[in-house]
Order: sequence, then C-alpha cells, then structure tokens
Amino acid sequence: MLFRSTGLCGPLLRPLCKRLVGVDLSTRMIERADKRGGYDELVVSELCEFMQSRHRHFDAVVSADTLEYFGALEQVSRAAHHTLRDGGLFLFTVEALPAEAAEPYKLLVHGRYAHSDSYVRCSLEAAGFEILELRSEVLRMERLQEVAGFLVVARKRG
Repeated sequence: MLFRSTGLCGPLLRPLCKRLVGVDLSTRMIERADKRGGYDELVVSELCEFMQSRHRHFDAVVSADTLEYFGALEQVSRAAHHTLRDGGLFLFTVEALPAEAAEPYKLLVHGRYAHSDSYVRCSLEAAGFEILELRSEVLRMERLQEVAGFLVVARKRG
C-alpha cells in the first residue's frame, strides 16, 4: 500500500497491509513519519513522479489531506492508475467546492484547492477508474469552522 502523509494515518493503515510505503516531498515530514513508525519504506519524492516510477506495484493508494494541494487532478489520477495493479483502490480526500461553483477547482485563501464533485468524477473516469464512493464529509475543523470535503474511493478498471 502506498500512502502519502506525515504518518498520522500510518498506524491505522498498518494492520490492513503487508507492506506500507510512505511518500512525501518534505524530508521533515518523512522524518516525522519515521518517528511514528510502522512503515516498511519511506521515500522523499514528488508524489506523481514516485507513482510513475512504480508501474503496477501497489494494491492501494491512500492520500489523506494531500490532493488539496493539487489544482488539476488529471496527472495524479493517471499516476495512481499507473502504479496500481488491476482492481487496485485509490482512496483520497479533497476539499469541496460549493455545488453552485462554476469552476472545476479553485485555490482558496488558505492555500489549498477545493474541487467540484463533477470534476473529481470526470478526472477519475478519464484516467480509467470506476468510482465506488464519493461522499461528502467534514474533513477537519479550521478556525472553529467545519471544512467540507469529499471522501473518494475509486477502483482501477481492468
């Protein structure tokens, strides 16, 4: 299983997988994940580049609170498709744009992107995924306000 994070979810995922690989662009975040433990491998790399380097290598890619830093999702969706085995799962969260928003994604004042439901669906389907679930969730609290988002589970076709 490929997982990108500072290691916060690693201990929760560890019992579910034979091999857990963590990827982050930041050396500091990888060091934090290493201190939390539970990973079989930790790699400092840009996420899409890493996934492109490991063809059909993983059964699942989990990306919690990461894709909010991506505007366009096409590249990351294609990279996830590339690194997954047939039937593999791509699970992630993104912040949600309001349903009435005209744009597919938008950079918000806090420096993260929000995405529309339809854009997330189109990006995944174009990359070769079947959407198993796309549901609204509260992702976190920020300044005492709920941050609305989507929890997405998609399966690689094939």
